[in-house]
Amino acid sequence: MSEARFVGVRPRFPWPLSRWGWWTADVPAERVAALRIAAALVLLVDITSGYLPHFARFFGPDAAGAGLYEGRFRPDHGFWSVLRLLPPEWGGRALFALWTASAVALLAGWRPLLSGLAAWAGAVSVWNINPGLHNGGDRVRHLLLLMTAASCSGAVWGVSSVRARTDPRPVLVPGWPVKVLFVQLACLYFFSGYYKLLSPVWRSGFVMYWASHDLGWSLYAGAADRIPVWAHRLSALAALVWELGFPVLAVVRVTRAPTLVLGVLFHLGTLFTLEVGAFALYSIACYAAFVPWERLRARREPHPAAPPA
Repeated sequence: MSEARFVGVRPRFPWPLSRWGWWTADVPAERVAALRIAAALVLLVDITSGYLPHFARFFGPDAAGAGLYEGRFRPDHGFWSVLRLLPPEWGGRALFALWTASAVALLAGWRPLLSGLAAWAGAVSVWNINPGLHNGGDRVRHLLLLMTAASCSGAVWGVSSVRARTDPRPVLVPGWPVKVLFVQLACLYFFSGYYKLLSPVWRSGFVMYWASHDLGWSLYAGAADRIPVWAHRLSALAALVWELGFPVLAVVRVTRAPTLVLGVLFHLGTLFTLEVGAFALYSIACYAAFVPWERLRARREPHPAAPPA
């Protein structure tokens, strides 16, 4: 096994994080590269299918609801948006052009720190200027893009790759951005499950039955009666147990893979059945960092010849 090549800067963590090996350990560069590609693809889908078809209505010179959230930008609130610094006549077009270009650059791996920060700034700007267009799940996008920018995600699989074709060494990068992403997901799932547990409708499992028949939530309300009531209840209870158990189940080696697979299936299910916007896609993109992509490269590398007897 050749010695690994490290790319990036290891920060100095305060105690006790500096003594926590899981937190300070490096990760294979393929994992953050996959995270970068997944985040960029989802962002491009979000921009082209979610925003641009309604651009003139919500971000043009005569945008509906302009000034509706002006109170968010009081000095004591700390909210900001690049759109407030640009003229309304062309500011929206300029921001979306830059936002789209940053997503393409991120996908190609061109200066991922710069392109990732630009993508993050665009996401925060459109959120703050009109939060009524979004849901709480869209905040996952902000953390995903910020951690992608900070993760040295261009070390491999991109135009900024440091790996030469003749260099067999594995590439490692700082692992803390991936760990931050994991902790964020664990907190999101656990507290979501905790508040659901307080509701008797969730504890009984009937919440998914009612949600699947609700025209405001369900994408297939007309076909909801084809699913037995027990199946609705089972899906709700399974989601509740999975969310509450995620912080532990995703850490224990034996249950880690099934827990992550269930997470992807959970978000795919909500994507195709519930009105959750792009939340499901951004959540699935986060899981790209937890797949051992480096094993695929190891399988393609030729094994050293056995020594002669």
